[in-house]
Parts: sequence; C-alpha cells; structure tokens
Amino acid sequence: MAADFFARNRQDKVELIEGLLREGQLAAFAGAFGIGKSPVIADLIVRFVHGLEWCGRRFERRPVIAIDCETAGADYKNAISAIATRLGVPVPRVPHELDVYLEHDDMNEKGTAALVKAVSQSGHEPKIALIQAALKVVPNAIVFIDPLEMFFRLDTVKKTEVLQLYRELRSLLAKFQQAALFMTFNLRKRDKRVRKADLLADPRDWLEEVCGSLDLLNRSDARLGIDIQRDEVRVINGIVRGREMHPLLIRPFLNSDDQPAGFEQVTPDQLETYASLTGRQQGYWEKLPSHFKFEEVADQIVPRSTLSRLIKAAVSFGALIKAHDGVFKKASTSV
Repeated sequence: MAADFFARNRQDKVELIEGLLREGQLAAFAGAFGIGKSPVIADLIVRFVHGLEWCGRRFERRPVIAIDCETAGADYKNAISAIATRLGVPVPRVPHELDVYLEHDDMNEKGTAALVKAVSQSGHEPKIALIQAALKVVPNAIVFIDPLEMFFRLDTVKKTEVLQLYRELRSLLAKFQQAALFMTFNLRKRDKRVRKADLLADPRDWLEEVCGSLDLLNRSDARLGIDIQRDEVRVINGIVRGREMHPLLIRPFLNSDDQPAGFEQVTPDQLETYASLTGRQQGYWEKLPSHFKFEEVADQIVPRSTLSRLIKAAVSFGALIKAHDGVFKKASTSV
C-alpha cells in the first residue's frame, strides 16, 4: 500500500557527531600531509569511546575500528594515551572499545599482522573482508580509515576504480546500518600558480581545488577539509549533505610535558567571524548587542528565523556563548 510505504522508515538515523555524521553514512576528511588529520582522528576516537563532546559538538558513545596506514605505532599509542589523560578517562580497551590496526607497529600485534596481510594482497576484497570481520564483532562501530588511498592502494585518478570502491563501501554500510565510515584523504599537489581558495570562507571551492573530481570524496555524505588558518590555528569546514555546515577553528593542545594531547576550540576574531557568515548575517551580527536574550531581539532587531540560523552558526564556531540564564554573549575578539 502506498500509504504504508510513506509511513515507514521516516525517522532520522542516530546522530553520531552532532551536525556532521549519522549512522550509515560516509565522511571524507581531506588535508595536506602533516596538517593534523591523524591527530584529529586520535582525538575523535577517545571522544567516541567515552561519549564526550569535542569542540562543542556532541558525540554518541560508540566502539571504534581504527585502520591506520601511516602513523608509527609508538606515536599512535602516545597520542591516544595523552588525550585520555588530559580528559581524565581510561585509555580505550583493546579490542573491545578500540579495535586497532596499525600498519607501522610490531608484527606480533594481531591487528598489525592482519592489516599487513590485507594490504599486501591485490584488489579491494581482502580489505573489505577485514572491515567486515571487525564489524561482525561490533556492528555499531565507527570505522576510521587513515588514509583511504594507502589502505586500498587506490589510484585516485582512475574513475572506474574509485567508483567500484564507492559501491563496495556503500554495500558494506547497507549490511551494517548502525555503523559509519570516516575516511581521510591526502591532498593532491596544489598548483602554486593558482590562488588558493579559502576553506573558512569558501569550502566548496577549496574542496574542488584540492580534490578535483575525486568521485569517492564528492559522493560522501560529509565532505570535510582541514587547513592552516594562521599560525597554529586550523580550520575544519566543508559540505554536509542536507545540512548547513559551520566552520570550526581549533589548535593543538599541549600537556605539561609539551606532548600533543588533542585539540581545543579557538574563539574566532572579527575577521574570521565575518568570513564564516553570509553577507546578510554579517549585517545582522553588527546590529546585535554584546549581550542579549533571544526574545529581546527576535523580530525587533533580527527576523526570528534568521536569528535562529545566525545564533546556531555563531555558537558552532565559538563567536557566541550561551549562559545558563539564556543570555547570549559575543565572545572575545582575540584569538
């Protein structure tokens, strides 16, 4: 019956990262080699395992399957341990909370031996089989693949090969509908003769410039990039299917021993605030007082629906803070 069809399966999938990722989705995370993709993923892993917020975004508590083809084993373990210590939580239990496969670790490690065997074989089948076997144990896990092209030994300029892998990954998620895939990509070399697009202000052009027509990334539900904004500050921005994406400014957090221990959110300065808002939103932002309540300004200074979107955007990247009494406060204009 048509009526029954339209009544079925209308609920949204469980949100895994607030505003970014749901069950059954693919996320692509692109950035230059050494920009900080792997350290970001280490931070996300600890947040997922313990269900902790990250830079203002809520995380669903989930087990993690981590495939890492670049990071040295010692560096990986030190990073996860430092982040856990900073957050005051135990390191993830392996393999129950974190089923980890490190290509550059001791071959006596079960995960390392399995990964090396899979990548040494031709074709996608051994790699898909490795992920599938892991998901059978924890079918609601978040699967991180860092980076995708190193795991699948993928030639990203061959469209047929890329599309075949895309279909295989979608088929895998169809079998494990509570899972999600989060993949990193190392960027192609940029043509220095061409002016570089700004990820903060124009994520679509930035993704097009650095990734070209890479079909796997373009077909992902969340297309994210990371780039240097200035000094040590990074910007994460992109395009999320069916949603409005707001940029995030972060910088590395160093513990008392000067070891990296994840990231912290950076309050944007005025220039970055304007770059992160639409032209119309910028005009309304200037009209807002430094402190206000929603009902005090809704339809008085800013149209109600526009104000809701403006507040959501400004809160997401740290330009606006909401107190417990419902008062919104514009954040400091210094980074």
